[in-house]
Amino acid sequence: MSESQRLRHADVAAYVNKCGFDYIGGYHNSKGSITVRCRRCGQTFDRVYHMFSEAAKGQRACECPMCREAEIEKRRAERRAERKAEQEREAQNRAQRKAEQLSRKVGDYMTMRLANHVCKNCGVDFCIESTGYNSEDYCSKRCQQRWHDRIKNDRRMDKLKARPHDTDITLEKLFKRDGGVCYICGRICDWKDIVERDGTMIAGDSYPSIDHVKPVSKGGTHTWANIKLACRFCNTQKGWS
Repeated sequence: MSESQRLRHADVAAYVNKCGFDYIGGYHNSKGSITVRCRRCGQTFDRVYHMFSEAAKGQRACECPMCREAEIEKRRAERRAERKAEQEREAQNRAQRKAEQLSRKVGDYMTMRLANHVCKNCGVDFCIESTGYNSEDYCSKRCQQRWHDRIKNDRRMDKLKARPHDTDITLEKLFKRDGGVCYICGRICDWKDIVERDGTMIAGDSYPSIDHVKPVSKGGTHTWANIKLACRFCNTQKGWS
C-alpha cells in the first residue's frame, strides 16, 4: 500500500471515527462502500463512503442500521407496554365503576323495599319488604289486577260514550225485558248466585250480565238494540272466543 493510500485510509478512519464508528476497511474510492463497526452494538455493516464524510462535516446524520432497528423496536415495545397498561387501568376503572353502580343499585333497591308506599288501588300504606310483593304501586297482585281491570273498563266506557248509547240501560231492566233467560244457553239467570269473600262480592256462573252482541272493541254500541241478557259463564266464554 503506497503512502498516499495509507493517508487516504487514515482520513477515512478519521471521518468514521468522528461519526462514532470504527473503520474496518474496504475503501477504494469516494463512490464505493466501506465496512465499519458500531461501537454501541459491535455489529459491522457497509455504507457508502460519502455518507460518513458528509456526516463528519455535519451535513447529515449517520446511524447504525442495527442500532436504529433496535431503537425502533424498543419504542414499539414501550408503546405496547403503555397501551397494555392503559387498557389495564381502563379495565380496573370499569370494574370499579360497575362495582359502585351495583352498590348504589343495591342500596337504592333496599331503600325502595323498606320505604312506605301507597297502593294505587286500595290506598293502603305498605312496605314491600313486609308484603313480599315487588311493586311500588300495589300492595298485592290482587290490587294490581283490579287497578288494570278498572283502567280497561274506563277505556271501554270512553269508547261507549263516544258512540250513540242509551243512558237508561240497567241490568234489572234488561233482565225483565229478556225474561231472565240467557240468550246463549237458554238457562234462567240467578240473582242469588253470588257469594261474599273477604268483603268482596263474587258472582257465580249463573249470575245475569249485560252482553253486547257486537263487541264494543269491534265497534258495537251500548244501545238496547245491541245488548242481550247472558249468564256470567256464557258472557265470559264468548269474550274468550
